[in-house]
Amino acid sequence: MSKNKIPERTLGHTGRNISLLGLGTAEIGFTYGIGERHLPSDEEARNLLQYAAGMGISYFDTAHAYSLSEERIGKSGILNDRKVLVGTKCAQFLEKGEKLSPGEMEARMRSEIEESLAKLGLSTLPLLYLHGGTREDIERGEILAILEKFRNERKVEYFGISLRGEDNALAAVESGFFDVIQVAHSILDQRMTHRVLPLAKEKNIGVVNRSVFLKGSLTPLREKLPDELALLKENADEAERIARELGTDLPSLAIRFAISNDAIATVLVGTNQPEHLESIAEAVEAGPLDEAALRALRELAIDDSYQVDPALWPKV
Repeated sequence: MSKNKIPERTLGHTGRNISLLGLGTAEIGFTYGIGERHLPSDEEARNLLQYAAGMGISYFDTAHAYSLSEERIGKSGILNDRKVLVGTKCAQFLEKGEKLSPGEMEARMRSEIEESLAKLGLSTLPLLYLHGGTREDIERGEILAILEKFRNERKVEYFGISLRGEDNALAAVESGFFDVIQVAHSILDQRMTHRVLPLAKEKNIGVVNRSVFLKGSLTPLREKLPDELALLKENADEAERIARELGTDLPSLAIRFAISNDAIATVLVGTNQPEHLESIAEAVEAGPLDEAALRALRELAIDDSYQVDPALWPKV
């Protein structure tokens, strides 16, 4: 595939044009996903990153918590291309629900930011997300004041927040502080559709769409899901039936569903197999779905967070 064939969208008021397909890099940092997984070698990770950049992917998503991921991105050389944007995350203590004083939060975040800068080989992080956060965290304002210090020190250019749940996402957009939000959105998890995505678009906040395959639920890996997630599997099976009627496969349908919402700037996929990127890129190039297909897929939305939030699943 030739470079720059992947369409681009603008990441909100950052003004940065990024590829509509982004690469999530958890899988090159640690073993992640459903079933038995393989952690790629340094060489395999470098080849994947360079292959992705070579085919026109210009957004790469990582985190301080993703073990080897940041270091491998830094060593790959892809950040030498000024079109490439890397977003990393700090403060996973928010997602874990740890209670820290403002001083402890700042010290932890400062340490993580310095490590991320060193591993990525950068003097400024172009996009830094909070790794979690609630409405209470946002409205209390302590952590936003800490982030502002890092902006003033020129350690960070733009700020984002990676969230779970509609109310937390609404709080982030309403705060006016964040340049980008990262949220889960898929055929099976449409909780962001009605309020969060329209408000983000109205306020020109960049949206990064993660979990488009819902941790493998919209791929053949769903057969490995436990019985407690029967509704998830049932609706995914129906989505696959719709995909066949449209002459495509379920992962491609999942990608095209996500890009059909123009509030979304980029759709993240996680893989450590270069060949997977080719078929995913072809789905992006096929473009948004028509309204009839979207209507049918909207009927498959599941509102039960225990079904659609992998953090709440039984161990798989």
